[in-house]
Amino acid sequence: MSTNFCVKSFHTYIETLSNKIKNSLYLTHSLLFKVRSGEIEIRIEEGPWQRLTAADICFLPKGSSIEIINRDNHNLLAVDVLPMTTDMLKSFYQQHAALFINKKKTHSISQICCTSLQENPIIEDVFHSAIKEANSPTSHNVIHIYLNFILSFFLLVNEFTSTLYASMNISIKDKVYDLIFHSVGKQCHTLDTIAKKLHMSPSTLKRRLASEHTSFSKISLMSRMNKAMILSRTENIPMTRIAQEVGYDDVPYFLLAFKSFHAQPSFPHSLI
Repeated sequence: MSTNFCVKSFHTYIETLSNKIKNSLYLTHSLLFKVRSGEIEIRIEEGPWQRLTAADICFLPKGSSIEIINRDNHNLLAVDVLPMTTDMLKSFYQQHAALFINKKKTHSISQICCTSLQENPIIEDVFHSAIKEANSPTSHNVIHIYLNFILSFFLLVNEFTSTLYASMNISIKDKVYDLIFHSVGKQCHTLDTIAKKLHMSPSTLKRRLASEHTSFSKISLMSRMNKAMILSRTENIPMTRIAQEVGYDDVPYFLLAFKSFHAQPSFPHSLI
C-alpha cells in the first residue's frame, strides 16, 4: 500500500481545476471525497463522467487516475477528503463479511461510488468528525469506527462491492508507483531497474501494466510529478534539488514538465 498520500498536493490539484481537462491525478489511497462548495464532473480512467455537488459523498478507489472538471464558475470550489489505508478497508470488509458472501463476486473494477447526503444527512456530520480525528495523534481506533459507519451506507451502492475488492488488492501499478516514488536519481526510475526489483522481465512488467490499463511511462510520470509536488509543499528545498530527487538531470525540462503536469502558473518557491 502506498504511504505517500499528501492532502496538500490533492488540494493543490483541486485549486488548479478549470472547465477543461488539464491533467489526471493518481490516487495512492482510497478516499472519501466530498464537494463542500461548487460543482464538478469527475471520472476514473477515462470512464463516464459523473456530476457531483455538495449533496454527494463519494468513495474513490486507490490505484486509479481521476480527472476533474470545475463546472461552477460562480462559487469557489472547495472539497473535503479523507484518505483510507488498505488495512482500514480490510477491517471494514471483515466486519461485514457475512453481507458479502451472498453478493455476486464480479471482476474487481474501480468505479466512483456515491451516496446521497440528503437521504442520509448524518453521514456528513460523521465525515467531518472523522477528518478532525484524522489529525489527532490518538485517533486510530475512533477513525475505524467512523469509517465503518460511513462505508456501511455504500453497501447499498451496486458498484461498491467490486470497487472495494479492487481497493483492497495491491496491484502491479501500485508497486511500480511506490518503487519509483521512494527511489532517488535517474538510474533508479528506469523500466529495467523497476522490473528487476519486482523479479520480472521488462516485457512482462509492460504486459502486466497493460492488463491494468496503464503503462510504465504513465505511472513513472505521475509518481515523479506527485513526489515533486509533495516535496515542494512540505520541504523547504529548491526546485533544482527536487528535480534531482525525482530523476531529472535537465532542470529546465523538469520545470516545464512540472508546470505543465500540475497546471502551475508559477513555481511554489525558489528555484535555487
